[in-house]
Amino acid sequence: MRKRLALVELFHHREPSLLVVGQAVSNFGDGISLVALTLLVLETTHASVTDLSWYAAARMTPLVVFLLLGGAIVDRFSRRTLLLLSDGVRAVLTGALVLLIATGSLHYFELLIFAVLFGCFDAIFYPAISALTPEIVPEELLPAMNAVRPLANNLMGSTLGPAIGGLIAAFSTSLAIGIDCATFVVSFTTLSLMHPTPRPDHDGKSTMLEDIREGVRYVRRTRWLWTTLLAVTLVNAFVFTPMFVLLSYFVLHNLHDAKFYVGFLSAAGGVGGVIGALVAANLVAPKRRIRVMWTYWTIGTLSALVVGVAANFWEVVFFPIVASPMMILGNVIWESMMQAEVPRELLGRASSVDWFVSLGISPLGLVVAGEISNYVGVRTYFVFASIICAVPGLYILSSRRINKVDEIRRARNADVNS
Repeated sequence: MRKRLALVELFHHREPSLLVVGQAVSNFGDGISLVALTLLVLETTHASVTDLSWYAAARMTPLVVFLLLGGAIVDRFSRRTLLLLSDGVRAVLTGALVLLIATGSLHYFELLIFAVLFGCFDAIFYPAISALTPEIVPEELLPAMNAVRPLANNLMGSTLGPAIGGLIAAFSTSLAIGIDCATFVVSFTTLSLMHPTPRPDHDGKSTMLEDIREGVRYVRRTRWLWTTLLAVTLVNAFVFTPMFVLLSYFVLHNLHDAKFYVGFLSAAGGVGGVIGALVAANLVAPKRRIRVMWTYWTIGTLSALVVGVAANFWEVVFFPIVASPMMILGNVIWESMMQAEVPRELLGRASSVDWFVSLGISPLGLVVAGEISNYVGVRTYFVFASIICAVPGLYILSSRRINKVDEIRRARNADVNS
């Protein structure tokens, strides 16, 4: 019987503690740079919204394009070493950006190059940190570890970082980005203090392309993986990704509320995410992982229905307050399940396929959601989008074939305990 809360127990282990502290500091820097870089792009381009959109696309496109390659790299080299490389390079990039600002040499073209390079190393970072986690964390503490990361991201990256970053960037964008550079150095240092991790088992005979194909084939033949990814892709693209954009428009133009209510929307989602992560950090992994996971995600998806009847801001805000923790509770089970079920030598590639499919059509989904909302309205869009996107999840909840992986696990555990 567990004597301490899982979150407390986690910090009694040296390696996870170092990783969490470093990433929390880095998340804080990310929140600061989010505001600072937005202002910097607008200043450099004389407040061009189009150029700001291209900058965001330049950051996201290489992330999506190179995720599969990043996964293949992660399954060939030490995951800790790759995280060190990623944080080290990003520290150098932000440092160079500060130098360009200080010397008055920065142009929009350099900002685009910066965004592309950052996106490339993001494509290594995400699968690497997912694959490193089960190497340094006991399996019973994986849910706690996978909850601490979104907790730090919501608290430091989505709440404190942007708030403080706005104040600092209003005074000096170069100072704000310099602080982000320093947080990458802190993260690099904590990774350096961790014990080295071995390279995954790899015979060295296959090419990168063959490795990528092997990862994709593994996902395709693993029913619980590919069915969940396809269903999540729809929910992400057409419900969760457009959430804050469309809700902000709805609050301003349909409800005619003041502009500061838009900030309340983001804060509400952040607070809900923090609460969800704190709860998830101390929950024991459920026996019926897929059904519990999809129950959370389906509740989050259907919470969008409230927009169809909302008459004021406090009814609209119910959507992000419910959706954010439900997303995190489901994500914690999902990541822990992948780390427990997927072979270690394939985990980097499986994680990269996960990120690639989950995010792949989200930019398109945002555009489609905006266009449909122009014709039918935000209310109607969220009612139909939430119902349609909930259907695949309801199918997965009822499918015995997809849930068979949990039946096998329960049977295996029963044999061990008997």
